Amino acid sequence: MFYRTTLPYLLALWNIGFTNLVGAAPLAVRASMATGLQSSEDPQGRILTNNEGGQVRLSAPPLMTPLLSPPPPSPPSSNASRPLSFMLPKWLTEPYPHSLKAGDMEVFNTVLQGITLAKKHSAMGNNNAGVYSVASFDPSFAQLFPPSIAAQNIDPSRLLVKVLKHIDDNMVAEVKALKTVSQFVASGLLKLPTARSNELGKMKRGIKDGKVRRDAVNYSSSDDDPFELKPVIVMLKMPGKPLTHTPEFISEKNLETKRQMMSDTLTMMCDRVGKLALEHRFVHRDNIIGNILVINEGSKVVDVNIIDWGGKYLSSIKDDVTWDDLMGWCHNRWAVYVWEASLSRFGVPSA
Repeated sequence: MFYRTTLPYLLALWNIGFTNLVGAAPLAVRASMATGLQSSEDPQGRILTNNEGGQVRLSAPPLMTPLLSPPPPSPPSSNASRPLSFMLPKWLTEPYPHSLKAGDMEVFNTVLQGITLAKKHSAMGNNNAGVYSVASFDPSFAQLFPPSIAAQNIDPSRLLVKVLKHIDDNMVAEVKALKTVSQFVASGLLKLPTARSNELGKMKRGIKDGKVRRDAVNYSSSDDDPFELKPVIVMLKMPGKPLTHTPEFISEKNLETKRQMMSDTLTMMCDRVGKLALEHRFVHRDNIIGNILVINEGSKVVDVNIIDWGGKYLSSIKDDVTWDDLMGWCHNRWAVYVWEASLSRFGVPSA
């Protein structure tokens, strides 16, 4: 009777006590992952497609699991192969500013007249002192338009002016890239209200330290002068707005619909980046969600435009780069989870 009733009870108590003492589970539970994640990888391990979702299915343990057997490894996370830092592809050759020629360096030599700025379109960035809308321009300014822009008979609402903090090769490369993608209108020096004293001080220190060319900053010799000549780039205002700024995306409650809108935007963006890269032999790498303007009809994204052609994130490419190379890189580097992670980092709701 003792062996049939009391002994099993004492063994059960001993098993529980031993578990608390050594932290081992008396019965291991094996987990298998059924994620439903459909992804394909090329030989370099680049994820080409990703579907969201996944669930864990637990299987019952065998009856004779040894008491001290090591616990099975944890099931892989659905983000296990999703890095948030990325290596530059091997088919890049050099930074795009290295392609500049002597003639390219003269793009800020003209003093612009006949254009009046309106309100600030976007705040100061790392490489500029703000982007402004245009209130008006007169015929003398319109004479500077490239033929492709002049043929469009544009009005001031179609223009934006980026005010630069200084001129360097990245800014010159931006002008060259904007010309290439037909978004360039004009560049030069524009008379604007004098910079704040701290901004002006940074410019002067940059000259002293050799980080900024002396002829790149035109500041007043008198602190009482309310105006100074600042380098600017005038460009086309492209149609659309960032996806996260569209009312349809903001008001959408279905998470899968939001992710589908992001996925469609990314597909069109990669297609545009790839075509431009093969046509012009350089690639746009700064494809954050704020640099992709979408045109949508309800929850359906129908077209995209790429903006912000700063030379810092442009790279020349090898002659033998293929469409598959570009698509493999783009769909891995700019996947839905990458955009979602960047939005959550800045507290912006995504999906």
